[in-house]
Amino acid sequence: MTRLIEHLVEPHRLLLYWQARESEKRSRYLVGELAKREDKVVLVYDLDNSELAAAKLLGFRGYPAFPMKQAEHSHQVLEAFTRRLPPRSRRDFRRYLELRAIPGNANISDFALLGYSGAKLPNDGFELVHPFDNPPEAFEVLIEIAGFRHESQIEITDIQAGSSVQFVAEPKNPVDAGAIRIESAGRKLGYVPRGHLDMLHRMLKEGAILGGEVFRTNGTSERPLVYVLTRILKGHQPFHALKMQA
Repeated sequence: MTRLIEHLVEPHRLLLYWQARESEKRSRYLVGELAKREDKVVLVYDLDNSELAAAKLLGFRGYPAFPMKQAEHSHQVLEAFTRRLPPRSRRDFRRYLELRAIPGNANISDFALLGYSGAKLPNDGFELVHPFDNPPEAFEVLIEIAGFRHESQIEITDIQAGSSVQFVAEPKNPVDAGAIRIESAGRKLGYVPRGHLDMLHRMLKEGAILGGEVFRTNGTSERPLVYVLTRILKGHQPFHALKMQA
């Protein structure tokens, strides 16, 4: 196993993304956020958000038990979402953390764990993303490479844990001008997923350097998965580590 996350950041909010499984592009849409309000967590739908409107056209009807006819929900929101996590009493809970690059003995809250793990389930398309609104000078995030199955120039059997990766901006990408490609030794692996793009671009504008390495691979031959432990170092000159596509 490669290095683990060294700087855990407690979030004040989490972004809620949804992916339409039947959509041809399988795009992810920002549909809401979980926010800490005093002693509770609330779920807020931004009903004027264009991404939420697009998701509704693809069948999004809100998170189960929290209908969109109400823009804000505050009753047992955290309890509902922590059901997406395994109980801490499980004998293999430490292993669950380590597979997500979190030290097994980490003192991490349920709210933070939702953001660091993504809390994805096999069939409902939801994912929670830590936005790192006020991060320290150095921090890490585990990223699942998007599009590996169709975009990678390297077979998953040829990828080794610990291999360094680079991040390459693609401002001329016809689908998303904000796309950031992930590659290893000059060969494409895939892309930074939608949920982490805004945060990484924000960090780069603040002068951060990106670095990373393959953390682990798994999945099936039909859906191979590659995870990259990404390190962000602030306080440097912009775009030092982010190459720009010619």
